[in-house]
Amino acid sequence: MRRRGTLALARLTTARKLLRVGFNRASQIGEHAIAGVFALLVAVVTTLIGGCSEDGVMSRFMLTPDRIIVERRPEPVYDQLIPYYVELCATSQFRSKLKGDGGVAGHAVMYIKGACKDEQAPYPQLRRCRAAATELDDPEHGAGVSVGRWFRNVNWVAVPGYKLFYRGNLEAGERLTEAHFKATVRHVIDRGVYQGVEFHDRPRTSSTGPSLEDFVAEEGIGTDLALQFARSVFCARLPVTEQMLEEVIAFLNDKNREYAEGEPDYQWSVWADNCAHTLRNALAAANIWSPLSVRAVKFLQIFNLAVPANEFVNLAELATEGHIADYRQIQQDDPRRDALHEFGWLPTRHGALLKTLPVHEPNDLYDTRFRLFTLQSPFRMSKTQHAIALLSDERFVNLGANLRYFRDQYDTILAAHDERADALASVRGTPYRRVGRLYYNYIKTQRAEVESMLHRISATESNPTGAKTE
Repeated sequence: MRRRGTLALARLTTARKLLRVGFNRASQIGEHAIAGVFALLVAVVTTLIGGCSEDGVMSRFMLTPDRIIVERRPEPVYDQLIPYYVELCATSQFRSKLKGDGGVAGHAVMYIKGACKDEQAPYPQLRRCRAAATELDDPEHGAGVSVGRWFRNVNWVAVPGYKLFYRGNLEAGERLTEAHFKATVRHVIDRGVYQGVEFHDRPRTSSTGPSLEDFVAEEGIGTDLALQFARSVFCARLPVTEQMLEEVIAFLNDKNREYAEGEPDYQWSVWADNCAHTLRNALAAANIWSPLSVRAVKFLQIFNLAVPANEFVNLAELATEGHIADYRQIQQDDPRRDALHEFGWLPTRHGALLKTLPVHEPNDLYDTRFRLFTLQSPFRMSKTQHAIALLSDERFVNLGANLRYFRDQYDTILAAHDERADALASVRGTPYRRVGRLYYNYIKTQRAEVESMLHRISATESNPTGAKTE
């Protein structure tokens, strides 16, 4: 243990020296140093991620059971109140008892309530679900989206239904066995999850090529679907409007169409085009936040990295702690301004909740320890600490507490609004006349919606309907 910690500290010291040398040289010789500095940055991250054990420096990047409640999930009534939402999820590294370990940074996926797998499409596409589902096991509830590094003619696949995507059709307390695993592989193929998907050659592939069944068993299960077979899952859930849902679907469909019908093949890149880039940019298409470039030159791409856990924390921060009290500030932020004007929506809002799901137990196939990696300074640990704080705050994990918190926020904003002063200011000359009206009408609408939801929750608690749990 001591030797591993010493080696990890040595690697960290080396990484710091590499960074210092790289940036010093860049300042001295300008553009000619760009390629070299990028290589040094790659070496730094590789040193920190690839070489350190969880017993040393890497332990400082991990969320572990002693730091956090390992299971948080929204109440079943949530789906009765919210017709459309997106869940951006980071999943942990998997550790198979038979196949070894996956990548330390884990994987990013997204679940979209209101978007369903298009069964008629020749390759993975989404369509609008035929109704706004109120139960998780409704076949028209939604679909999971996962980007695959081995996909050649598409960027992502769609997984039909909440239960298959997260739980692999396991019931609570049911043991994950080899038999259930094999049955899930067959079910995934029967449901056409990988229909129309072509693959790059993978390491260990035989000369005759792998079968689809081999791919699903070795790469798909626990990564694209049945996530809780193998991984801890962290999600930021954000309600969206119907129009925003259409934009997310359109972006993802166009992304796959680019590769399925165009000339280029999809080439996965940990730096420039990984699982998190596509999902972040799908949300950016609906003005939830700014996009990340996947076409930047090598040096600039270091500023467009997308790490699964970091994107989860970024969305969690935006959805729960963003500033909504000053419409002038909102007007200066491009995505929030556009979302308010185009969709009558802001990302910091009621109904934005966080959830964590542990690896399923009992489990014959995978290590069930709870963990998550975030890329950050090993000295400040801001990402890990902030994730712990948010996941420990009832306002952001409990729907009732969340609604009451935002009701108070909306009340405070409205109480501070002096309509007479605003009217006088507007006729004396202000660029915010229309924006101010739009903003305060939005806040009033949100306040009324929150009150309606609280009444419905109260009625549900008084008259239980037997809603199913996750």
